Amino acid sequence: MNDTVRFPGGQLVVLEAAGKKIAQTYMLNGEWAASRQMDLAFGSGEKAWTFGYWKDEQLYQLPLTYLSELKRWTNSPGFPADHPNYGRLIVGRCMECHSSYATVQNSLEQGMNYTEKIAASSIIYGIDCERCHGPAAQHVAFHKDNPGVKSARFMTAIGSLSRQQQLDLCGTCHSGDPVTLKSIFAFVPGDSLSNYYMYYPGAAANPDAHGMQMQSLMQSQCFLQSDLTCTSCHDTHIKESNKREVFVQRCMSCHLKSDHAVTMAGAKNDCINCHMPLEASKSLDFNNSAEHSGVSYRLRTHRIAIYPAPEGK
Repeated sequence: MNDTVRFPGGQLVVLEAAGKKIAQTYMLNGEWAASRQMDLAFGSGEKAWTFGYWKDEQLYQLPLTYLSELKRWTNSPGFPADHPNYGRLIVGRCMECHSSYATVQNSLEQGMNYTEKIAASSIIYGIDCERCHGPAAQHVAFHKDNPGVKSARFMTAIGSLSRQQQLDLCGTCHSGDPVTLKSIFAFVPGDSLSNYYMYYPGAAANPDAHGMQMQSLMQSQCFLQSDLTCTSCHDTHIKESNKREVFVQRCMSCHLKSDHAVTMAGAKNDCINCHMPLEASKSLDFNNSAEHSGVSYRLRTHRIAIYPAPEGK
């Protein structure tokens, strides 16, 4: 695994130990220029990890991101190709999809500019039960007092929601980057996404594979001709990556009468790779002009469709 990313003009960023953490250190013509520790990671690591560091109650993105598919470090997405960038803020909106909660404060600074600060101690890392099932205080109190009751009380069961409510729930993090009307941290199961997000006209016409899974799915005939929701295919309580046979079984649950589907399944062919191929994100790319230019970030499209056969097949 590479531990160095090179930039033009004798610039590079190298990973090095810094106490119990790892730092991303900027070197210029062989001399130390800057260094910041990797204080927290964003992403599950299935596709990628990117990292942040704290400075004065503000969170900044570090210049290097790890791409799991390529097993390599690269310049972080959207960063300049000609120099390492340590100055991009990670704002509260980022935390709304990459954490379960964070307190964000806007303070008026000199020059009538607002500065956004994130309270590090307030962050609930990862995606917890309450993001999908609603506030849990009453649930916890009830089951402490009634340990013999094994069915969950005072939590929203996903199956109790309407189809649109289920889609809106998943869409809080899987429907792109719209105009925010209010913090999605206030969303509870059963809410309408339109109370929180406003989409530009035409935004769903050509959805990106990154972040716009809901819009892509809604263009699929599988969606339009059924009552399909996200949880028809995904079990959010287990790690499902690389479980080809699980997803094939879920496709077959609707396609048992299809001769093509039965034949392909019998031959152990993968429905997903043909009908939900990997696509390069239109919004994220990794440009390392001194090493690799335009490294694409490939994600599986959620527009289930018939696609041209890959070259050579």
